Order: sequence, then C-alpha cells, then structure tokens
Amino acid sequence: MGLGHPRQTAFVRSLANIGVPVHATHTELNVYQFSRHLAGFHQLDPDQEKQLHYLAKFGRERGGFLVPANDDYVALVSRNRERLLENFVVPVPDWEIVGEIFDRAACYAKAASIGIKVPQHWCPNSDAEMQAIVAALEPQSYDYIIKTRSILGTPADETTVRLTRAAPKLRSEILASCEEFAGRTGEYPMIQEVVPGAADAAIGVTMVISPKGELVLAYCVRRLRLASYRLDAGYVHPYELGSVVWCETVHDDEALEAARELVRLFQYTGQITVEFRRDSRTGALYLMKVEPRPVRATSLSTVIGMDIPAALYATFTGDTPRVATDYPDGVGWLWTMAYAKSLLSNQHHNRRDIVRVLRGSRRIKAFAEDFSDPGPLARWAAGRVARPLVEPLRRLFGERVLTSAAR
Repeated sequence: MGLGHPRQTAFVRSLANIGVPVHATHTELNVYQFSRHLAGFHQLDPDQEKQLHYLAKFGRERGGFLVPANDDYVALVSRNRERLLENFVVPVPDWEIVGEIFDRAACYAKAASIGIKVPQHWCPNSDAEMQAIVAALEPQSYDYIIKTRSILGTPADETTVRLTRAAPKLRSEILASCEEFAGRTGEYPMIQEVVPGAADAAIGVTMVISPKGELVLAYCVRRLRLASYRLDAGYVHPYELGSVVWCETVHDDEALEAARELVRLFQYTGQITVEFRRDSRTGALYLMKVEPRPVRATSLSTVIGMDIPAALYATFTGDTPRVATDYPDGVGWLWTMAYAKSLLSNQHHNRRDIVRVLRGSRRIKAFAEDFSDPGPLARWAAGRVARPLVEPLRRLFGERVLTSAAR
C-alpha cells in the first residue's frame, strides 16, 4: 500500500525478485506504477471505507500479504486488522499497540518508564498552559521544535508538509507559531527541546520481530551529514535536515538493546525502526521516534544480507527467513534525487556537500532509486523536461492535457 517512495520501491523490487507477484495500491497515480516489477497497480479512492471495501474484494479473489508502507495506511490496516485478517496475512499489530506508538507523548512516556532517555517536551492543553510553557523556555540557550502530537496529525509546517518545524529564537515568535498551529489544526502542539548534535549523531535501529516476539534480524544505521537547512536570516538549525538522505551501517550495542527493550514493552511484531540521537555534550542516548513501518533506507538491508521485505514475508507466511548473522560497518545508502535537491536548496554549502559524498562514494552500495528499473525514472525525467510546456498546453486544451503531460 503506497507507491513512489524509496521504502515502497525497495519492497516492490525485493518481493518481486523472490517470485512474489506484487500489486501496488495507492490513492494517486505516479510514474512508479510502470515498474517492471509490478504485477498490477490499483488506484484507491481517498475515502477509507471504500479503500477497505476494495481491499476486501481483492483479498477474497486472490488473498495476499498486506504491507502498508506509509503512516496513513499503517493506521488504516492496524485499526481494521481483524477485518483484513479474513483475507490477508497482516504483518502489523492492532491499533492498541500502533496507536500508542503514533502518540508521541505516550510513546515517550512508555520509553521513560524503562529508563530510556527522552527529550524534554511539553504538551499544553489550554492557551494559559501554552503561554506559561513558552514563557519558561530558554531559547537563547536551547533550540526547540514544534511538533504534532500524533504522527497522523495535520502538518506543523504547511510549506514543507512536515509534522515538525523549528521554533524561532524569540519567545514571542515561538508563542505566535504555537498559536498559529493551534488555530489551524484545532489542537495544541507538542513543544520539544532539541537534543544537540549533527546529523551523524542519529542512530536508527531496524528490526523484524516474528509473530511470537522473536528477533529475526536487527541492524543499525547512522545518518551522514549534509548541509544544514537555512530556515531564516541568520539562523541555521542542524535538526532541520530531518529526512534521511545519506546513511551507513554501524554497530551500536546500547541503541540496539534499548530498541529491543522498547519493542518488548510494546509487544510489537513486524518491521519497526527506532531512532535515537546522541547528545553531543554528554554522549547520552535519547529516543527520537519510532516508525512501525518500512523506512527510506530499506534497500540497504538487501546488500548487507538482511533483506527486510523477503525476511518479513517469510516470517509471517510460516517459512524460515534467510538472513545474515552479522553485517559490516560503513556500508552506505544514498537517496540520489533527494541529495540533488538538497544541493539546489542549499547552494552556499554545495562544495562541502559534494566533497563529503565523493569521499564516501566507494562505501555507497545501495540507493533509494532502483536503477535496474529504468521505466519509472525515464518517465520522471521526461516529465521534468516537459513541465515548462504544460501550462501553455493547459491554456489551449484544458486540465486533461495537463494531467496527462505531468504523468
């Protein structure tokens, strides 16, 4: 469920390569529906009840192994797991577990209960509470971010469509930003102190857990640093890099054990990634987020002998997964298109970024893009070239031509 993102591309390719007929479902059309690895593409209605009806019909006719690959689809499947289990193998726990993970404050509280450090954060429930919290912040000494309370929330930043945004450096502006968020979304934001450290202080632990709670595979990656994003004049926020563009494998026993304990506490089964950050001042490990779904760098798992899609499929269909018992450090993954976009967005840092990636290019063994499947990439490139022609065509022939040319 989902198409057009690196985590979905990795699943399509890996499952097709082991002989599984892969069908993709999504609410939107895009060039990835033309992948040579797909047995079929099915466009879903935006209405969730209609989505469930379509899935049930597909399941009755063919059965299947259902993989929701983004947060909205995870929530849909998790909330309706019993219904979907009638026709599918579902490697996602029910909503009682997933809902608590998606609730940021609840997830942090659960982690803190077993001694895992979490960032200092506040969740106001009234205007007065929000004003008091902001008045007590120390923005000249610490950085803060404003977040949705749930991973399923309305974006905190409408421009980037992200669920987090950096807080300004003045209390009055922080309060105004929180008030804007509350007025637009109808709920108060979470305010969180940033754990200091560059991007390479972020450690992600990816695991597959069997239906019986047994650890099938686990490996760690760390983000590699690209330029910080400039948010406003004179202020560069290192945390704003946000999404993983470049990472490599690493061993971190402390992070692995903390992630394993947290997963046990949630009684989670399936694929999951737990992300931590080390405080640059003390080296202490802090929980950042938990993602109960495939992540961007899923294709990295294949080149280190821990192919997550194949292992997840085998584990939940009753077969024995074949995975390596260990993996080498320093195996790199790059999202080439996102990296190119970051260069264009941060021109004052281009030279440093290019040098960093070139120096580490020998270690890059996996990519977000499937270069063995040229059809979608060629169509995407053609669409970029054709884009300047779209507006004149629309004026001449209408919206139908615009939509066709954009695809």
